[in-house]
Amino acid sequence: MDFRDAGTAQYATLTDMVDLAALFEENALEAVAMVWRCERTPLALRKAVGLAAGNVRIVLSEPEFLGEPLITGLRGLAGVIAKPEDDQLATADAGVTEAFAGVASTGSVCVALGRPLVSVTSLLMPLNIVLLAKERIVARPRDLFDPDCLKGEGLKRNLVFITGPSATADMGPLVHGVHGPHRLLILLLE
Repeated sequence: MDFRDAGTAQYATLTDMVDLAALFEENALEAVAMVWRCERTPLALRKAVGLAAGNVRIVLSEPEFLGEPLITGLRGLAGVIAKPEDDQLATADAGVTEAFAGVASTGSVCVALGRPLVSVTSLLMPLNIVLLAKERIVARPRDLFDPDCLKGEGLKRNLVFITGPSATADMGPLVHGVHGPHRLLILLLE
């Protein structure tokens, strides 16, 4: 279902009936992202990130929306670089980033720039693992700029929308990972 052109009053009624998480997942998969649903516990998150990343070098960005207790368990994973130097950032295999929000109509994750390591973990590493809280999924991109949505936080931030892994066809056939991550995994925290 696509509600991008619906009128405001009609739109509100329609989105109340739609499972935004399911619509988000469907559109993210269509954009070639991977989506795993994950219980919102430190142990479940640690298992999911460990399974996704394997035994590689991992950089974690600092949490803002999910809280430190949930993220703390990730710091003990094998391969996590606690305080990465520039050369380690340039060669790390996976970055774990917290999403500001998800957009159901496009399957995009929205990342708020500004906190330490967010830009690097979301744009530089070959594997970008994004942690998205289910309740932070909105119907349309413009909803993020509504003062009543997410307490108006979208109006006060520099945001990057990520829809699937990086891809370009500038010079011929479609190639993934030229301008950013080769793979995007969204852990949808329920």
